[in-house]
Amino acid sequence: MNLIFLQNSATQPRCHKRFRAFKQAGVEGVVYSFNRNWYNVNLPQDIKINSLGDLAPGSYFKRIFLYIRKLRPIFQQHKDAIFYCYGQDMAFVAMVYGKKYVYEESDIMYLEYESSLIRSLMKRLDLYIQKKAIACVFTSQGFVDYLYDKRPEKVFVLPNKLDSYFEDKPRPHRTAGDVNALRFSFIGLLRYERMMKAFIKVMVERSPKHEFNIWGDGGDIHKSIIQDLVHAYPQVHYHGPFRNPIDLESIYAQTDINFVCYDTTGGNECIAEPNKLYESIFFNTPILVSPNTYLAKVVHMRGTGFIVDCDSEKGINEFFDALTEEELNGIIEACNHVEKSQIIDNTDTVKVLLTYMEKA
Repeated sequence: MNLIFLQNSATQPRCHKRFRAFKQAGVEGVVYSFNRNWYNVNLPQDIKINSLGDLAPGSYFKRIFLYIRKLRPIFQQHKDAIFYCYGQDMAFVAMVYGKKYVYEESDIMYLEYESSLIRSLMKRLDLYIQKKAIACVFTSQGFVDYLYDKRPEKVFVLPNKLDSYFEDKPRPHRTAGDVNALRFSFIGLLRYERMMKAFIKVMVERSPKHEFNIWGDGGDIHKSIIQDLVHAYPQVHYHGPFRNPIDLESIYAQTDINFVCYDTTGGNECIAEPNKLYESIFFNTPILVSPNTYLAKVVHMRGTGFIVDCDSEKGINEFFDALTEEELNGIIEACNHVEKSQIIDNTDTVKVLLTYMEKA
C-alpha cells in the first residue's frame, strides 16, 4: 500500500504514534508536514518528515488556499496513493483533488465559531468529507456521539493513548501527600490560561505550600500570559517545552494532580478525549477536569479524578474544602487498577483499520 501522511504540525506526537503503528503493522509510509515552530524538541529522529514550509496561526479558510497550493505537487507525484489526512482542512483538499484519503479528526474546531449558522454549515461539510473518505478515524467517542446517531462502518475510534514507548516501563508507586502542599501541573500545548488563572488565584489563597507547574510550548501570546502568571505568583513555575514521551516520567514524578480543566465555552473541549487522560492513569496521578464534558464522564466512570468548575471561585474553593488524603489515595488506587492494555497504544485497531482500507 502506497500511504502518504499529510500533517499540519511536524512535532505532533499523536501523528508520530500513528505512523509507527502503521509501520509496525507492515506499512511503510511517507510523511509531509507543515512546521508550526513550537515544540521543536519533539521532532522525531526515526521518522523522515518532508517539509511543506511554515504554517502560521490563522483561520481554517485562510489555510485552505495555502494547502491547495502546497499539496498540488504532492498529489501529482503520488497519483495512486492513499492520503492519510490529519484534520478537516487537509482532508477537504484531498477530496477536492479527487484522491483516496483517510480522514483523522482529533479536534472539531468549527465548534469554536460563535455563529450557529457557520457551525451548522461546517458540520455538514465535515460529514460530507467523511462520506467521501475511504475511512475516518476519531480520537474520541464523544466526536462520534456528536456527529452520528449510529456509527458508520467506515468510522473508527482510536483514542490518543499513551505511546508504546511505555509498554515495558513500570508504573510508579504513589501515595497521597500533604493536601496542603500539593503540586498541580498543566502539561501540554499552552492554552486555557483563563482557567489556570482562576484556579491559581484560589490555590495561593488556600496554602502558601501549594505549587502550580506549567510544562509546554505554544504561540507567543500564550507564552506571554504564562510569564505574567509566573511574575504575579511565586508559587507558579514555567518549565518550557518537553519531549514527549521521553520527559513524561520525570514530569509526572513532580505532579500530584494533573490540571486538565479546559475552557468549555467552545464546543470542541466538551466532546474531546485528550491524551492527558491516559497519561494520568498510567502514572497513577489524579486528574482535574471541567464539568459537562465527555472527559468528565470518563473520569467519573473510572473514578480517576476530580470534576471542578474552574469558572467558579466557589467551585474551586469547594474542591479544596472537600479534598482529603483518603480521597486522593482512593483515586490513585483506581488509576492503578486500570490495565496497561487499556491505556497504551498498540497496533490492533490500526490493523483492523488497515484491513478495511485495503478493501477500498
